[in-house]
Amino acid sequence: MKVYAHFLKSEKDGFQYRWRTLLQFGNSWDIIGSVVMKNPGSASLRDIAISEETLRKLSSFDDSTCAWHTFSADNTMILIEKLFVIKNGGKPLDGVIQIFNLFNIRNADLAQALKDGKRAKESVYSTIEDDIASMRTFSAPVYIGWGGLGNLLEFEQQANQYFAFIKNELRQDYLWHDFSRNLFYHPQYLLGRGKNRKHSKWLLNAFCANSTDAATDFAWVPPITIDRAQIIDAVKERTDASKWYEKCRFQFYQGLQVTFDKKTVNIRFVERSENRTFTPRDYHGKAYQMATKILLENFGYIGPENAWIGRKQYASFGANVADISDGIMKELASITSTLKRKAVLL
Repeated sequence: MKVYAHFLKSEKDGFQYRWRTLLQFGNSWDIIGSVVMKNPGSASLRDIAISEETLRKLSSFDDSTCAWHTFSADNTMILIEKLFVIKNGGKPLDGVIQIFNLFNIRNADLAQALKDGKRAKESVYSTIEDDIASMRTFSAPVYIGWGGLGNLLEFEQQANQYFAFIKNELRQDYLWHDFSRNLFYHPQYLLGRGKNRKHSKWLLNAFCANSTDAATDFAWVPPITIDRAQIIDAVKERTDASKWYEKCRFQFYQGLQVTFDKKTVNIRFVERSENRTFTPRDYHGKAYQMATKILLENFGYIGPENAWIGRKQYASFGANVADISDGIMKELASITSTLKRKAVLL
């Protein structure tokens, strides 16, 4: 795999931006797929000299005056390759996969990238119009893997714009028509720690078949409505009653609480900061930062950063109260175990 992208270290805001990322396999320059995710992550800038012939090929992908650079392949890129190899029936890839993102600040720490986004001053922070034009010009299968980030208010509009184009114009029929019914699993979850989950298996088969009718051993029907009260009752039966305070929240680990919303399970700090908020940016200790990093990166909990460490849709745990409550309890146990292993004491 060869990785090419535009890169900018901004003098205006000090942030790094990476966009128009291309993964080349074999010798072909034909587009064989695209992925839309959150933001550029850990791939390292290599800046190996690019040949004139390769630069001519790269220039055909856009008319940007920004230079092309080479990057190392990170784990997400390796999983993207795996995803399209599976879709290709196990055969090696020969061509180019495009990577697009909801925003283009390069930072593997998503929580920090979201904070930095508030102060971004470069126009390439978002390149949605160019991205859609590129997908239209180089039509190929598109996998959406932005997790829950597309549900945040600040990204809702462009996420829906991407979605409408990909679903309707590019005829990606593995997607449900209703935006909220879709599982936009990040490749790290789909083919990583969540690969054995029923929903991951269903989504992988649906993407490969480009159909929501994909035949699997688990015919998943996304829940339209979920009774929050029943989920709370089911979780209460399996937890220490003394840890609950108020009707819909309880402390599951020292310094961390779970709350239950209409569509999501949420995690935030138990105590308010000196600024009287629960937001992670108001907690400066190393332990708090580590807890936030673990929860966001390892378990798929996403903002909004002005209130939660993160939240996760009930649909990611199952399609009924029993599966959802069981999934939540198992995940809380796994989070607790991970925090203890990291020696995080809040």
